[in-house]
Amino acid sequence: MESRICKNCSASFTIEPDDFGFYEKMQVPSPTWCPECRLIRRLARRNERSFHRRTCEKCIKQMISIFAEDSGVHVYCSPCWWSDSWDGLEYGGDVDFSKPFLPQLDELFHRVPIMTLYGLYTTLVNSDYTNMVGHLKNCYMVTYSDHCEDATYGSFVNWSKNCVDNLMAERCELCYETINCSKCYRTFFSVDCEGCSDVWFSKNCAGCNNCFGCVNLRNKSYHIFNEPYSKEEYEKKLKELYPDSLEKIEATQKKVEALWKEAPQKFMHGWRNTASSGDYLTDTKNAKDCFIGFDMEDSRYCTFVTGKLTDAYDFTNYGENSSKIYETLQAGDQVYNIKFSHWAITNCQNMEYSLFCVGSKDLFGCVGLKKRQYCIFNKQYSKEGYEELVAKIKSQMTKAGEYGEFFPISISPFGYNETTAQEFFPLTKEQALAKGYTWRDPVSRDYKIGGDVVACENAGKTTSCTTAFKLVPQELQFYERMNFPVPKLCPNCRHERRLAFRNPMKLWSRQCAKCSKEIQTSYSPERPEIVYCESCYQQEII
Repeated sequence: MESRICKNCSASFTIEPDDFGFYEKMQVPSPTWCPECRLIRRLARRNERSFHRRTCEKCIKQMISIFAEDSGVHVYCSPCWWSDSWDGLEYGGDVDFSKPFLPQLDELFHRVPIMTLYGLYTTLVNSDYTNMVGHLKNCYMVTYSDHCEDATYGSFVNWSKNCVDNLMAERCELCYETINCSKCYRTFFSVDCEGCSDVWFSKNCAGCNNCFGCVNLRNKSYHIFNEPYSKEEYEKKLKELYPDSLEKIEATQKKVEALWKEAPQKFMHGWRNTASSGDYLTDTKNAKDCFIGFDMEDSRYCTFVTGKLTDAYDFTNYGENSSKIYETLQAGDQVYNIKFSHWAITNCQNMEYSLFCVGSKDLFGCVGLKKRQYCIFNKQYSKEGYEELVAKIKSQMTKAGEYGEFFPISISPFGYNETTAQEFFPLTKEQALAKGYTWRDPVSRDYKIGGDVVACENAGKTTSCTTAFKLVPQELQFYERMNFPVPKLCPNCRHERRLAFRNPMKLWSRQCAKCSKEIQTSYSPERPEIVYCESCYQQEII
């Protein structure tokens, strides 16, 4: 075990023996930044929900893009980028050993066309307005989601159908305004529930059905505010409580949130985890200091993971049957041995310092290549020539202190406020600029209110508010089917409201409120919640 001082924030952090074993296996130097600074650095290149209007530079088609016009990034629409009508090798060049490597790679990144939105375009059906997605059908404005149908406005929604306005949902159907729910059916305005159906305004419930305003229940039916009712009494009472107006919704939310705060919370959100730490984890084994993900094993410092992931450190976003990944953002679908890269998908192998590459292997410092091998700076080499030049580049990068570090935040193509870093580690514009980051002010839009265009009630109150929004047919059909009122907040403000229920990606030492056992939890000691360790929580729930 070794204690070090972070080169970025000067905080102390520890590298443990297992960590050194991983770095040796991956043939990389041990980190110089602390885990939190490394996470922020990756998140500052992750733009999930900030969109801009652009024109495809190939077919001149109008489109939406995550890259603003002034970002300097050349953008193709999805059909053009995924087509065979262009080749990334056209932009190749030689490495200049008289200059640092990463600035040269950033120059290449600003020459090669990039897709307008992240996602597996060929797996999308009638789901154009989505980002960081795959295998969707009839979806609108869902982000970082896979294997969904008829979903509208959601983030981290997987294997779900007919869902609207959800955050962190897995295998759900007909769910609305939920946070961190899985295997639920007809579950509404609820948080941290699993295997529930016809559940309303409830938290930390599992295996329940026909419950309203409940907390910490297991396998219960016909309960209201944790009190049992007969089936007939419940159905009669539900008609009175049914959230068919915004006033009813707001009043009920205020009441249940007060009830939730009085109930003990488990130190960690998740299900069926073994020897794991972090938060919002499901079905993990030996996943340490990980947040928001499922089906992980033998990994550490990983976030936003979907699908099978093994043997990974400092990895953010995606997964799906992938292994041996280090300091990488957005990679998945059968990828192996990926280091210091951004967006490597579908059978990529042995890749370092590369961006937006598909189905390729043995790449170093490449951008936008598809099904290529033995390339450096988008130039083709023989196997022997590639290996010799990579060794030379690594040697120089190591001497310059570049090798082993992810891309600096200062060269992110996004404003800090456009990225997920702002969601978890918010800064003011002045703070971000003082750190050398970029900031993108919102574009002023003159919306004409009326018809299907609604003014947001939060207009001018938050920086992310769109001030107005359009009601799309798919969501209107859902509201009519469920007899719900039309929302008065724009999708961005609704997303921010859901984010308030999600804990930070950070752990604190705290004592169990019942047995005083030391626990590591995402509930900071200053928060008012009553937090229990695993065993005390299991004894307490009904």
